[in-house]
Amino acid sequence: MIRSLAFFAAALLFAVCVGAYAQQHEVRQAQASSVRLGNQVIRIPVPDGFEEATSQFDAFKQRMVTTEAPQNDMLFAHMPVSDCDLMRKGSDPTYNLYTKVSVLRLAREMVVTREMLAGAAEAYRKNAGKFLDPNGPEIQRMEKRLSQGISELDSRETTIDLGKPQQLGEFDTQPDANSFLTMITVTTTVNGVQVSIPMLSTTSFLRVKQRIIFVYAFMKYRSSADMETIKQFAKKWNTNILAANASQ
Repeated sequence: MIRSLAFFAAALLFAVCVGAYAQQHEVRQAQASSVRLGNQVIRIPVPDGFEEATSQFDAFKQRMVTTEAPQNDMLFAHMPVSDCDLMRKGSDPTYNLYTKVSVLRLAREMVVTREMLAGAAEAYRKNAGKFLDPNGPEIQRMEKRLSQGISELDSRETTIDLGKPQQLGEFDTQPDANSFLTMITVTTTVNGVQVSIPMLSTTSFLRVKQRIIFVYAFMKYRSSADMETIKQFAKKWNTNILAANASQ
């Protein structure tokens, strides 16, 4: 089970920056979302300057579900207020920075100790290189599934190539959190037109109320400064999530 947790948390899944959002919605400024995992209610505070977007925009929610590993349940995803404003106007979001929170379906009720979390993180360290091998079966299966899912979602043939993902190390280690940084170039081909976007991704294992959740942040990469920006974003959000569940 621990190896499964690490394995599927390593599934770096990116929303493809295409699709229409011709919908009108009221602004929702909820400060936190909640989900029941077994007999525990987990609170996920909304990052500063963001909104939980899957509850507002069905097209965005479908994108998040489509790009989630099939063994996981997608719980929440957040976009900056500015991107939500674009979607409210019927425009595409920028996807410059967004988040996702998910849980391994088989582990929704599993009691997780700190030792188990440490084991999952260690399994990730040992297996991430193999999993992210562009010639390996896992990446190839993921590309095929993403290509099929996005093609069906957008009703047009789309091919997804995840290039050569690079593991950039661990940056946030707490008793109940382990975070890793990865860079990946997502190449999307739609009707013969190819677009490549370098992305940074943080993958965090968080143990909250004896449950394990996967917390991701995704950011378009423009300069080396972005690495520190997304790491600080993830560390602050990890700390806020743990604090929101500490005394409840």
